[in-house]
Amino acid sequence: MQVLSQGSSHPEPGTTVHKNSAFGASHTDAAATRAAGPTTEDAEEWATAVREATENVARIEALNAESGQRGNSWALPVTTGRRARTPIWTSRAQWQHQVRTLLNSPTGTEICKKNTISTEAAFAVAVTHASLAEGKTGRGVTASRETIANRAGVSVTVVKRARRVLGALGMAVEQERGRYLTKLESMAAEAHHGHRQFRAASVWALISPRAAVTTITAPFKRSRKPSRATLRTAAHRVRTAPRTSAQNGGRGPLSPSGGFVLPSLVLKFSPTHAQARAGKPKNPQRTTPRPIELQRNAAQLMAHIPALKTAGHVGRICDVLANTDIDVTRWTGRDIAHELTRDTQSRGWVWPAQLTRPTAFLRWRLAQIDWSQPSPAERARDNDRTRLAEQAARRLEARERDSHVAHAHTRAEIMQQLREQLSTKTPA
Repeated sequence: MQVLSQGSSHPEPGTTVHKNSAFGASHTDAAATRAAGPTTEDAEEWATAVREATENVARIEALNAESGQRGNSWALPVTTGRRARTPIWTSRAQWQHQVRTLLNSPTGTEICKKNTISTEAAFAVAVTHASLAEGKTGRGVTASRETIANRAGVSVTVVKRARRVLGALGMAVEQERGRYLTKLESMAAEAHHGHRQFRAASVWALISPRAAVTTITAPFKRSRKPSRATLRTAAHRVRTAPRTSAQNGGRGPLSPSGGFVLPSLVLKFSPTHAQARAGKPKNPQRTTPRPIELQRNAAQLMAHIPALKTAGHVGRICDVLANTDIDVTRWTGRDIAHELTRDTQSRGWVWPAQLTRPTAFLRWRLAQIDWSQPSPAERARDNDRTRLAEQAARRLEARERDSHVAHAHTRAEIMQQLREQLSTKTPA
């Protein structure tokens, strides 16, 4: 008869042992030992587990700190020697200009043809890599091929080919090949961003070789006008500057280097006050503003033809369009770009990669095209009107056909009713 513990349906461990079983006695001794308290072996095992966990945490923190993790994914750390041997780029804009120049060169064209990729697709992938790199060094491109393909609007295969092209041109180098993470690296990744990660993408660095830096000129930079705040600050400093200073020997008090300014002379001989005395406004408008359609079309033309961006200000393109026979109310900048492309392809020409005189080239190209013909937008509108008219005619024809059928059914029903009435009517 087994003894139950305080009404429980489960017997106590110590009361289920059979005295005649040797195995039962051994289990009873082990249970009694565990119930008596932890042994020395258990304490040593626990201390070892705690020490290993503490060491793993320290290694994980050191690994994340030394590799400089950033972003929402864990990147493979680059060895110190490989990082030191990898040069940096000059800047993001100059690196893109260098890549564009090398892709347009005969060597770049041959490399793209060998890797079965167009120069435009390779440049799109290169620009995406540049947007993901560190601004100062060009390193740290750790995005996956799928992410780069989605941002560049290409496939993963095109990304692979573009990377081979950049490597052949010497503009990019793969510092670490993507792989599966080790157990420690996976724990470091989880400590970095908080979720599980089992794989890491390749680590790429964008570089500017010495040959590209010395042979390729820097891209055109447009000088910026000083802001109104800068002008106001300069004027305030002039007004608040001390009016007296030490005089140089041999110079009169009215010399420019005399150290002070007479307010009466400034007010008397300033051009602004001279215009006010003559009855002219202080800030006359020198030129008539250009029509908004002309400005919009010039901006669209520069956006669709990147080679014209070296022209600088959009007003230069506006002047070229204004001096031609193009009706800016009929031809948009996009239509003009499409017509130039069509004419260039029909002549068997190609657009130059860089223009030294963009306005003169554009003026020469526009003079060879007849702009009195309908624009693509007008042809599209005519096609839309024709298609809508045909659809309306088909709908009208269908309605008339349905109406005729309905009338025929109605007449047939009326005649049938009359026949039935005549048949049922008895003769008088």
